[in-house]
Amino acid sequence: MNLTHQFEIPADLDTAWAVLLDIPRIAPCMPGAELVETVGEGTYKGLARVKIGPIALQFNGEAEIVDVDDSAHRATVHARGADGKGRGTADATVRFALAPQGERNTLVQVETDLNLTGAVAQYGRAAGLIDSIANQIIADFVKNLEAELATGQPDGAEAQSSASGTAHDTPEVSEETSATGARKSRQASAPVSGLRLLFRAIAAMVSGWFRK
Repeated sequence: MNLTHQFEIPADLDTAWAVLLDIPRIAPCMPGAELVETVGEGTYKGLARVKIGPIALQFNGEAEIVDVDDSAHRATVHARGADGKGRGTADATVRFALAPQGERNTLVQVETDLNLTGAVAQYGRAAGLIDSIANQIIADFVKNLEAELATGQPDGAEAQSSASGTAHDTPEVSEETSATGARKSRQASAPVSGLRLLFRAIAAMVSGWFRK
């Protein structure tokens, strides 16, 4: 199954490129995803939770950045995972391409080659519906990413900024960072409701029909 998406984020090309390759930073922005472990350079273990009606699926797997072209601002990620109860597997090759949109925005194009096996493969039979649900997940990811970009700097930069400040300011910055991290952690661990996304996807399609 091939899926194509594109979205725009409020950051210049170099900033957007650095952020999208910072997996520990952007993982909490993806609904239902949780980063578990950094295995090595460019390789990560994680999980993704999806709830479809009464059925809760949890895919445990690994993602690896297999190709990076800094000059062209292109990257390829290979991800694979298996449901914890043996109901199927998912394997995806995701290609990202970034292009400037003016001086302050960046267009992100994403092409995904997704392969489902086992019981979960039945959800891939209605490709149009899966695409609509994927669109909603991407939309939620973009909203979370925009909020993350609005915070300013990644954790490393915040730590450096705190170190250069006064001793009085350090605890306050640390508490704010901790609270933000806790909120992100809770959001990331919550399963994505496939039923909720289904209704939203159907509503979007019906709305499109009336506009036509």
